[in-house]
Amino acid sequence: MEKESSLAVKAYETIRQQIFDFDLFPGQIVSDYLLSKELNMSRTPIRQALMRLENEGLLEEQSGKKNYRISTITTEDIQDLFDFREGIETTAFMLAWRRGITPDQLKALQDITNNMKSTNEAGQAKEHFFYDQQFHNELVALSNNKRLVKAHDEILLQLTRMRFLSFLENSLQSKACVKHQAILDAIRDQDYEKGRQAVIDHVRSSKEDYINLFGNGLSSNSLCLLRYFTRTPKEAPEEGTSNGTEGGTGP
Repeated sequence: MEKESSLAVKAYETIRQQIFDFDLFPGQIVSDYLLSKELNMSRTPIRQALMRLENEGLLEEQSGKKNYRISTITTEDIQDLFDFREGIETTAFMLAWRRGITPDQLKALQDITNNMKSTNEAGQAKEHFFYDQQFHNELVALSNNKRLVKAHDEILLQLTRMRFLSFLENSLQSKACVKHQAILDAIRDQDYEKGRQAVIDHVRSSKEDYINLFGNGLSSNSLCLLRYFTRTPKEAPEEGTSNGTEGGTGP
């Protein structure tokens, strides 16, 4: 049983990465039989992995069939997810403000944003992505509210997959740096309302950007570009905490 559980974890991590890398693309049908052949393991751990991915929103069960398909990314999906995210992050900001954001916590957020800026200027998209994820993790964590953090974690994988779309438009990375700095400037100025509005503006602006970027779906050329970015080695930067795509958040 223990061995099978280990295989289920391995299958889960492998299939999840294939989804993030767009080797398995939105709408594609996946079969436990074919995956068992590809991963060289029995169908039982594969099925366990697929059920877990379905619970996390990355897979959809085919109605009346045994197979799954990779969840599509639609305009409605983006709207729903970012509206939920707005609620989480604005509430987290409010609670963090009530608790009091310390100078050390502000400095930590500023350091992350500075790393975002430097990696963006250096054209290091993967590293920028890591710090962008980390910023939002830290912001939600400042609420010290376990339920909020859990809710944020539950949509993390879906957000991560959508955030890979930002690789298709370089200007979004510079824009994220500006939006993050606006939040930090408001905290530094001790202006709660300005900070809250900066959080809302950032999330809503990101939502519109992704809707515009996604358009009518991912073209073949777009998928090729995404695979180019996502297949490069996923090593986290040496500094900072390990809250990258394997367990972090984003723009």
